[in-house]
Amino acid sequence: MLSFWDVERAGQGAAPEQGGGSSPAASPSGLRGKNYDEQLALLVPTGLPALADAAAASGVTPDAPATGVADVLAKVPELAGAAAAEAAAPAASGPTLRWGSRGDDVVRLQSLLNHTDEVAESLAVDGIFGALTDKAVRQFQAAHPPLAVDGVAGKMTWGALSTTPAEPQDPTAIARKLFARGAAAYDRGDHAHAYDFFTSADEHVHRPGLTFSRAQCLRRLGARRPEAIALYEQYLAEGGGDRAADAQAALVELRGPGSTGDAAVDTAAARACFDRGAAFYDAGDYAHAYDEFSKGDEAMHRPGFTFSRAQALRRLGGRREEAIALYEQYLAEGGGDRAADAMIALDELRTPASSGDVDADTAVVKALFAKGAQAYDRGDYAHAYDEFTKADELLHRSGLTFSRAQCLRKLGGRREKAMELYTQYIAEGGDRSSEASFYLDEIRSQGAIDPTARL
Repeated sequence: MLSFWDVERAGQGAAPEQGGGSSPAASPSGLRGKNYDEQLALLVPTGLPALADAAAASGVTPDAPATGVADVLAKVPELAGAAAAEAAAPAASGPTLRWGSRGDDVVRLQSLLNHTDEVAESLAVDGIFGALTDKAVRQFQAAHPPLAVDGVAGKMTWGALSTTPAEPQDPTAIARKLFARGAAAYDRGDHAHAYDFFTSADEHVHRPGLTFSRAQCLRRLGARRPEAIALYEQYLAEGGGDRAADAQAALVELRGPGSTGDAAVDTAAARACFDRGAAFYDAGDYAHAYDEFSKGDEAMHRPGFTFSRAQALRRLGGRREEAIALYEQYLAEGGGDRAADAMIALDELRTPASSGDVDADTAVVKALFAKGAQAYDRGDYAHAYDEFTKADELLHRSGLTFSRAQCLRKLGGRREKAMELYTQYIAEGGDRSSEASFYLDEIRSQGAIDPTARL
């Protein structure tokens, strides 16, 4: 069992909501009939996967029998009084929602419920009004008389919910819900978004166990060694709790062999690190391959390690600047027999030089945009981010700022940069500023928004 504030292994994932099938949202590929400015204005809308796909991906089963809209409507006679009260209420911020509803308004409802301390259970912000959302609405209604406890979000319920962002909330209650969302993400192997949720929980109420959990996420995520090491060291400095031995073992793993000064010993250690890195690389785990190559380089520096680290970051995506610096370092060190490959990689990673001709540069940006949209469509948000960033560096458009933020939100583990980009987009007055504001508030206060959510 996972204890509060402390994640180590799977087993505490939250069950998905109950609902029907989803209706797909527009994707970048569906925008290519529009002109370039329209594409940028509408760039990278999010999609909502089918519930069956979400359940299969999570590896868990729903926590309640399937219940459809018809079952809810059967209760209408019992709810007649509540419906009349809702109808008489002043206009509020959303339509009437109930079990079976889905879409953007459900996303907003779930977000507001997650922000309230009266609702004990965290919700996946997935746009599906099912058993858990129904339970949460009822909890909120019970805490706000004279609302009818009927699970229906009508005018009175929306009105009460709309005041909660300005009300003080119990930070421990909010942190517990964030921890639960982080634990669910951790269980399904989404260590990047788990890190975001745990970080936000820690910002609400600090606990050493959350420091440990954040370190665990970064160690599992890979390619974040210095940050993970710093968090494990912080946990031990704070007393370590009952996971001190685990933290020490993780530090030994992350720090690697280091240099002993004995050439034979260091060479053997470096070779072992390289072999582990090569195995990770061949398996497509470029993040942990990078970690092993880095540890090998620290034990016994060789230009080949510099090249291998650059290769791993290039394949990983989302780390262009670091990859470019490593390829340049490799060439500065002589380049060895992979100099030509390093030059090709640098041409791929660097932003194309401006021609000085706006039309010509726009054509290049369109090609980069199309490449990024294709990567986004297939769920490769890291490389999509790289392509959108190159396009933005060549010819800035506010839509590209929004797209870069969207990529980092989907990728997870990059909260600060995502918030910076959403803030920049809002300041630029983009057409999707209200959407960006929602995401910005969600990331800032809740740590992350579930990657499946749509708005």
